[in-house]
Amino acid sequence: MIQQVNLYVLELRPSQERLQARGALAVLALGVVLVALLAGIVGYQNAGMAKQTAALEQQNRRLEQVVAELSETVRSRQPDAEVEAALARVTGTLARRQRLLERVESLVVSGGGRFSPQMAALARQIPENVWLTGVALQSEPSRVTIEGRSLSGALVPLYLENLGEEAAFTGRTFGAFRLSRPDEGRWIDFRVSTGRTGEDS
Repeated sequence: MIQQVNLYVLELRPSQERLQARGALAVLALGVVLVALLAGIVGYQNAGMAKQTAALEQQNRRLEQVVAELSETVRSRQPDAEVEAALARVTGTLARRQRLLERVESLVVSGGGRFSPQMAALARQIPENVWLTGVALQSEPSRVTIEGRSLSGALVPLYLENLGEEAAFTGRTFGAFRLSRPDEGRWIDFRVSTGRTGEDS
């Protein structure tokens, strides 16, 4: 014969539900505190950014005002007399050079048409690193004088040799030849002429 005894009475049951409810309330309270804390931090940051934005807008307004004042000052300033005089001098120099260029072109193309082939040959045969600073073409007596600068003395005889291949310089001999180097710089000045050596004009 078996007899069952129930020892699981109400007094012996654990209070698990009460403990779980307390833990949930504690977690909920902690969450509310954290949310409030985060909201406060975000609000503080937003307030700081709003202040910075307002300060930047104020600075921009000041800068715009300064720019407007400077623009008005520039518009109201009268031109400087020295600048106007310098501009007039430059304009006059350009006008004189333009007139000189027109005269040279008229001599080469029209009245001095006999010099046109020689000028074209001088420009066509000039090698690199050689610059002409002066050209004199004389008809009576026939004579050619060339002045210029070069980076190398060997380029000048090369230039004269190239000119000898041009029909405009056929039969011409450059008898006067002079090279000189300035005290400063790496240039070599040269002067050649079809006259005999010693006939330097």
